[in-house]
Amino acid sequence: PSSRIATEVYGNVSSFCPELVRRGWTDLYRAASTEDGRARVASELSLCGPLPDTEAAEDVHDWVSDALETMVQYGYPYETAVYEPVPAYPAEVTCLKMVADGTGIGALRAAVEVFYNHTGQAGECFDFEDDVMRGSLVHLRRRGRSDLLLQRDGRIQRRRNKITSTRIEESTIWRRDTTVDLRDEEVTDNAWSYQTCTEAYQPMPTDGITDFEVPYIPNATKIYAWCKDVWNVEPRPDWEESHFMGGDISSGSNIFLTNGQLDPWRASGIQSVPRGSDGTIIVKTLEGAAHHLDLRASNLLDPPSVIKTRQEQKAAIRRWINEWADIH
Repeated sequence: PSSRIATEVYGNVSSFCPELVRRGWTDLYRAASTEDGRARVASELSLCGPLPDTEAAEDVHDWVSDALETMVQYGYPYETAVYEPVPAYPAEVTCLKMVADGTGIGALRAAVEVFYNHTGQAGECFDFEDDVMRGSLVHLRRRGRSDLLLQRDGRIQRRRNKITSTRIEESTIWRRDTTVDLRDEEVTDNAWSYQTCTEAYQPMPTDGITDFEVPYIPNATKIYAWCKDVWNVEPRPDWEESHFMGGDISSGSNIFLTNGQLDPWRASGIQSVPRGSDGTIIVKTLEGAAHHLDLRASNLLDPPSVIKTRQEQKAAIRRWINEWADIH
């Protein structure tokens, strides 16, 4: 699973980091059970105000988890701003900050600071609704965890009811974020949300042992219900395999496949040459490389594995073109 790869990336920097993250989740949920604890967690994570309720720990978890995983997926050897401005190898920077702090909540704070506020873009504090709730929505969409989006809806509704019961103006009530928002910055996440409800149905469980995540078992019934409610579609679990042969591509030819060693999506990739192939299928794992780094523009900081693989890719494509020309 992808979470296991993300955990390994932090663990390769320091074996303490995965354990500190696990401790952070425990401390977060425990603290959120009391009013004083919610205020303390909010202060330590630089939130603008205390957590609204015990259930808010779930939203904070999703917000922080998105930071932890995205910094691995897009952990390039130079500064980037795919989603947020981050330093080179942000997971390494984060892990070193975790070790320096040495506490569970401090580990979560390190992820928040590096991913969401590397350049100070967040300002003095994070707003629970605009930053945490939005981040939790993005995380669940990217991970295809539509069953947890239903639970998130429930939390929002309970907060809405509580606010309504105290006669607060409707303008202050949390909006229902699972409705489709087609603003430019939402298009990518909405498109992926739709894909996870159709041909890219890839629920990924976590166990908190081989990975540093909170244990999670996908609920297919709830995922199907959410997809039907929001997109009016049903997932097609076998679509990729039936249309693209899954991992059994031995009948193919002239294919060059790469997986970044640091990329969590490596878990879903083909990582070895299929048996029975004709010798023209090439599979490479790029050491020190994150998500599709070989397909990005070249950079002086690119690792040797990427530079070498790009040369091999060009040579293979030239060879295949010349072979076709000789035949035709």
